[in-house]
Amino acid sequence: MNYYELLGVDSKAGQEEIKQAYHSKIKEWHPDKNPYRKEEAEEITKTLNVAYDILSDPESRKNYDRIIRFSKGKNFYEYVNDESFSKKITSASGELKQILQDVRELYYLFKDAAKGRYKLHPVNLGIIGGGLLYFIIPVDLIPDIIPFIGFIDDVAVLTTIINSLQEELIKYRDWKRTNRD
Repeated sequence: MNYYELLGVDSKAGQEEIKQAYHSKIKEWHPDKNPYRKEEAEEITKTLNVAYDILSDPESRKNYDRIIRFSKGKNFYEYVNDESFSKKITSASGELKQILQDVRELYYLFKDAAKGRYKLHPVNLGIIGGGLLYFIIPVDLIPDIIPFIGFIDDVAVLTTIINSLQEELIKYRDWKRTNRD
């Protein structure tokens, strides 16, 4: 989902325009104003909050804009989704499978945070999103079609992210254990 499109603003919009658009959309989608679509309104409100958190913070916005440019404006979820992720992990060699299990957990952390189920700092959300996008897109620094070597750069990027977010991953695992129901 493109956060600029969600808010109905141009990617070059200023902070005040983003703020006004956010407040307008929040009023429109407030669950109390949508009693017959309460669940949908709650999900959209969570997504609007994430969008505003990212677009109102200059550093997070810069990272988000990089992801948008990297994906060439396509919907992020066209690249990073359950099917593409499983296909990438299945095609990996045996040595990479353990590392990729950690990557899978990173993916689910990202997914839960993007849907508003798990609270994650917007900068971390952007970092994880960028790393996952880099992992999924087959044309990167070393093309993935080259057996084994094609995954080295992907693993290096994601291992760096995983190592830097170890505490967050521990919190996420605890959160998952307590929220299984």
